[in-house]
Amino acid sequence: MAGWDVHTHLIPPTVLSAAHRGEFGLSVDSGSLVVDGQRLPLGRLADPAALLHWITEQSLDGAVVSVPPALFRYDAGVEWAELVNQGLRELATPQLRVLAHLPLLDPTAPSVAAGLAGEGVFSGFALGTPSYAGLDPVWRVLDVLEAFTLIHPGNSDDKRLDSFYLSNLLGNPYETGVAAASLVFADVPGRFPGIRFCLCHGGGVTAAVAGRWQRGIDTDRPGIEPVSLPVAEALRRFYVDDLVHDDAVLELLHKTFGPERVLAGSDWPFPMGSDGVSAARSATAEVLTRPLAKEVAAW
Repeated sequence: MAGWDVHTHLIPPTVLSAAHRGEFGLSVDSGSLVVDGQRLPLGRLADPAALLHWITEQSLDGAVVSVPPALFRYDAGVEWAELVNQGLRELATPQLRVLAHLPLLDPTAPSVAAGLAGEGVFSGFALGTPSYAGLDPVWRVLDVLEAFTLIHPGNSDDKRLDSFYLSNLLGNPYETGVAAASLVFADVPGRFPGIRFCLCHGGGVTAAVAGRWQRGIDTDRPGIEPVSLPVAEALRRFYVDDLVHDDAVLELLHKTFGPERVLAGSDWPFPMGSDGVSAARSATAEVLTRPLAKEVAAW
């Protein structure tokens, strides 16, 4: 039984070309893409053939590709999103399904999402973890599309995490938990049930604090508004990848989200990714990540 790895990354070739030209504030230095002070080592991140080799090595049908989170750049505007998406189009093949990038905080994001969905190229969308306040217009479009929507953490602003690689080891799980909480407490899973959200890294801290979230609702803590779903039911509307490096946590994911909602995700080619993909958990993603080909009315 073959399947799909839902969590892999490549740098779009258009981004690399722009970096070599010194555009969009990008540069290439000593084998790394330099973007907003961060350095992304090239090598496999810029090599689709290496990802195809991973697919063959893991006996998969294919992989779902999103850009590394350093490239979300939600302050860079619509032109940046267009550049990224053109590169993703160039990467798309029968074995490489691509997740579109949205100018998420721009007013045009809903119409951009609708337009991209109609192309029949993109298999959904990859979102970072900025504030999700005011995004109901985006959620409406993704709901109509029943879009696979990968939530991938960006960098935490907490400077206490600068030591010991904690920006990744602790910051990433925390950022994903903040994103999941923002969706749950805004009743997004209840109001927009068609969206197929998938949380990276097993949902980060989400499963561990789900009971605490419900307690906050039950005791009417300040700032919490009524929601249509209990937390446990809301979380059963999410998918998560299985990238947790711990069998006990994987068991918790099964109990929290449901075993059928835990997908194979490797985070290829990053060092914090996995060395192999579960064949059983890779099968579900084939249907979930088929390219969108749905027209949406103007927004």
